[in-house]
Amino acid sequence: MEIEQIEADGVTGLRVHGWEVTSCHRPILSNTSIEEHTAELGFNVPEMIFGDNYLRIRHIASGKELSFRALDALRMVDTGPLSAKAVQVSIARDWFESRRMRGIPVVNPFDWTFSTRYRGTSNLDFTTSTSGIDYERLKVREDILFYDENILFEDDLGDNGTSQLAYKVRVMPSGFFVLLRFFLRVDGVLFRIYDTRLYHRFGTDSVVREFSTREMPFDEVKRLLPRKEPGDEDLSLLNNIQFVDGVIGNPAVECEAASI
Repeated sequence: MEIEQIEADGVTGLRVHGWEVTSCHRPILSNTSIEEHTAELGFNVPEMIFGDNYLRIRHIASGKELSFRALDALRMVDTGPLSAKAVQVSIARDWFESRRMRGIPVVNPFDWTFSTRYRGTSNLDFTTSTSGIDYERLKVREDILFYDENILFEDDLGDNGTSQLAYKVRVMPSGFFVLLRFFLRVDGVLFRIYDTRLYHRFGTDSVVREFSTREMPFDEVKRLLPRKEPGDEDLSLLNNIQFVDGVIGNPAVECEAASI
């Protein structure tokens, strides 16, 4: 197995088994770029947007590829006439007011939580599949040839919670696995997780993608906090994505596959 490492100008990755996997880390966008993208999208972008960050996975021979990018994800944020009220009117109003007080002009109404069902930008032809990712195979211990994680955007919703889009990627001798996660916490209202998982086993001609959605009221998650006695819960766990991920079950899952 030949492995070619890639490392240049904020980009790391490798080429292996006919695939190129690259992950790019760049600084947060400049004010000028933020203004340009706000005008393009028609709404205010998240306060922390890493618009030049990306994960790209490319099949070298065919040119088929899939990437994960912040601006493409934001293009899927709801901008309908009722979108700004989709979660809770009072908190949404606080968020818009906090932006106004800081001198950040608020443009057209939009889903202020930045909820996005983005599954990646791709020239692969994904179609519905009856079989999903082989998680038992992923549990087999293997060397990690490449691993990275990266934030695409994040916003504190005017101190009312957290909205974040981030990815993790790992490449093993047998294949690669990607998790793109949109995580939302609106204090006192709800938690929401949208996951896109991507898996390819080297030597096969297909890529499998799963998209799942989960949501739970804030107080229900809070009641699941571990405690030794009433009132002794660790509230900091509500900021812990791994904890919330572990307590919100019953996801709605869509499975897809694409040929290379």
